[in-house]
Amino acid sequence: MNRQIAHVVKRTLATTTILTGLLAPSALADTPAGLEDMLKTAVANGDEVLFDTLVGTALQTWPGSRLDILKTAAALEPNWIETDFAQEVAEANAAAEEAERKSRSRGIIYFLDPTLWNMTAQFGAATSTGDTDEQSIALGVAMSRDFGTKWEHDFNLDFDLARSQGLTTRRRVLARLNTIYKAWDGLFVSNYFESDFNKFSGFDYRILDSIALGVKILESEKQKLRLEGGPGVRINKFEIGNDTETEFLGRVSSTYELKIADNIDFKDQASMIFGTGSITFDNRATIGAQINSALAARLSFQVQYDSDTPVDAAAWDTITRATLVYKF
Repeated sequence: MNRQIAHVVKRTLATTTILTGLLAPSALADTPAGLEDMLKTAVANGDEVLFDTLVGTALQTWPGSRLDILKTAAALEPNWIETDFAQEVAEANAAAEEAERKSRSRGIIYFLDPTLWNMTAQFGAATSTGDTDEQSIALGVAMSRDFGTKWEHDFNLDFDLARSQGLTTRRRVLARLNTIYKAWDGLFVSNYFESDFNKFSGFDYRILDSIALGVKILESEKQKLRLEGGPGVRINKFEIGNDTETEFLGRVSSTYELKIADNIDFKDQASMIFGTGSITFDNRATIGAQINSALAARLSFQVQYDSDTPVDAAAWDTITRATLVYKF
């Protein structure tokens, strides 16, 4: 079984590397590559003729992205957009607002409807060191959604499983929910919740909840960086002795996003937890290559450190995942 999983890891890693290096930006159907930069150049130079030419050419080249093209052009220079195009954008915005109003009228269903969330599912393989040194199957589900301009919700569920000679040698289920309220310009309040069921780690489970005040350091088309920190509480259930421990803590974290190319992005999430009797560090770096509007290849590396691990558990753990991601 381990040989089979190892083979999957190698093939998936190879696929990710090839896709990352060779995929052309033109594979993206919904966002014409480089168009916005060219339109910005025309606006900066005051060249309305070039602006109109670029818009017309883009509409003929990418008819499936018509509305996105018109919205981008209208946002950059509304006075240069043809009357018919401006009307088309206005009607589309009005229809979207009306659809949102009708959706909100459904009450609690508006918040729970899965079709309104940005959902992705991933499948691939992983290799780990630390508590377990082996290859495993990696599965994951992610959901994100903005409510208006103030609220952001991000949910992630990761599952790793390995079996050898009929026995389970690795099983981990990690769920994370981060809710952000943008109370002020550049500042926000967040609540981070995490439940970690990691067999062979020395813990039956670890549940963490933390509230924080955050600040946006960078926010541009190419890169974003935010920092946050605040108090929290963590419940630890130990495998040996079946004891439960509750500790109060402080948590600081950072999230950095970089758009390397039109179809390649990088993201790094780091956190440090200062508990009453331990320090926990976690860093996850991810690079993704978009294959088309629905499919992407992703490679991630995660390193974790815990200064106060149970007996026979490793202080340092790493896990490398290579997956294909499907966007619903």
